[in-house]
Amino acid sequence: MQLIRITFATVFACLLTAVSLNAQQDYFQQEVNYTIEATLIDAQHVLEAQMTIEYINNSPDELSTLIFHLWPNAYQNANTAFAQQKVNTNNADFYFADAEDWGGFLDVQFTQGETALSYESLDGQVDIVTLTLDEPIPAGGRTELKIDFVLDVPASFSRLGHVGDSYQMTQWYPKPAVYDRDGWHPMPYLDQGEFYSEFGDFDVKITLPQNYVVGASGQLQTESEKAFLKDKMASTAEHLELVQANIKNGTYTVRLMVAIPSAEEMKTIHYIAEDVHDFAWFADKAFYVVGDVITLDSGKEVETYVMFTEKEADLWKDAITYVNRSVKFYSDKVGEYPWPHATAVQSALSAGAGMEYPMITVIGLSGNAKSLDRVITHEVGHNWFYGILGSNERMHAWMDEGLNSYYENRYMATYWKDDAGVSLPNFLAKDTDYEVNELLYQILVKQNAAQAPSTDAEDTWQGCYFLGAYVRVPFLWSYVDEY
Repeated sequence: MQLIRITFATVFACLLTAVSLNAQQDYFQQEVNYTIEATLIDAQHVLEAQMTIEYINNSPDELSTLIFHLWPNAYQNANTAFAQQKVNTNNADFYFADAEDWGGFLDVQFTQGETALSYESLDGQVDIVTLTLDEPIPAGGRTELKIDFVLDVPASFSRLGHVGDSYQMTQWYPKPAVYDRDGWHPMPYLDQGEFYSEFGDFDVKITLPQNYVVGASGQLQTESEKAFLKDKMASTAEHLELVQANIKNGTYTVRLMVAIPSAEEMKTIHYIAEDVHDFAWFADKAFYVVGDVITLDSGKEVETYVMFTEKEADLWKDAITYVNRSVKFYSDKVGEYPWPHATAVQSALSAGAGMEYPMITVIGLSGNAKSLDRVITHEVGHNWFYGILGSNERMHAWMDEGLNSYYENRYMATYWKDDAGVSLPNFLAKDTDYEVNELLYQILVKQNAAQAPSTDAEDTWQGCYFLGAYVRVPFLWSYVDEY
């Protein structure tokens, strides 16, 4: 019998074909376009914003109500789904935090035409509301909603937050839930478990003190800000030369970070992002900036940036290389990067080692160069298995994390050839050839505690979430590639 070599690409193509053949004719996808003008009042950690959305109803149904996610309200009190999940995973920091460190919307007002709209919480959840429209949206129709909101930015407990005057602005605006052929997909904000969102265009203007450095999902439109970043890149290059010299002579130490007063002058920065399903931005007066331009095989140019603080400057001096080659690697193995820039920022993050958003990712402290390269590559890779495909991550985390981790592992094997994976402690390694994650999975199986990778995020035990979403799927494709 002839042996047929099965590759990951072959299996993935078969899966896509099967999905296509089984797809019903009534498939549709809604479109939501955003125009946002936001002002950061950093002395109060408050954001004031005016937002207009164009909601395009491509469904066959008339919609008299819309369901909105008010995800910042997850930080409003100790009774939210997020707070309960943190307690259930043995982390009570948020639950017992001072109320002044909590946050959420101080005010949200919806208007359709000239009519103020009413809304009510869905099933008592403060971060999901049902909005009653004054004029229903017919099938194939569209409407425009004006949304004014004031956000009290919480301390950093998960993804959205601030540490002093360093801001991580993610899941920060009212956002419609997905409506597809299965109906509405309302979901509370959770630490474990990510998102599912409608695609559209974003036109965003951010006003804040002049000396903040900002990294964002969108393509920067403001010429004065481009000049500001260019100056930052020049001063960063001088600083990194000093860092490199001190590393070489063994005298490098992390400089003490001191508070930088906010400038009295304000600036407004304009960004545009097309065909994305989210918009995030990060602001810090202490950011260093390194920029570059890479050329993909097609000739397309992609601007790349890294923004980082003094905390791990000795590692981030090489981070632009990691961003550049991860964009090229995924473009070669999966498909060309579709957007004009890719940015990685080092900032506060209390929900894992890194978190992805379209065109930008936030990275926590990494400890060493290999770990930094791995997490940057993983998060940049999400631009494909999240940014482009946009699957329901809350229901099918493995479709995003697992497929991405497979390519991340291939990247690491390419650029860190001495990487043998995670080593086992001596007392465990004595009588086993297992890699550590394989051993952990075998232990769960023996205890009858393993859960299927397809288990919903809310229903997955913390240990099984990592193994199911991140580990078992790349193991599977690695085994397939061997035959």
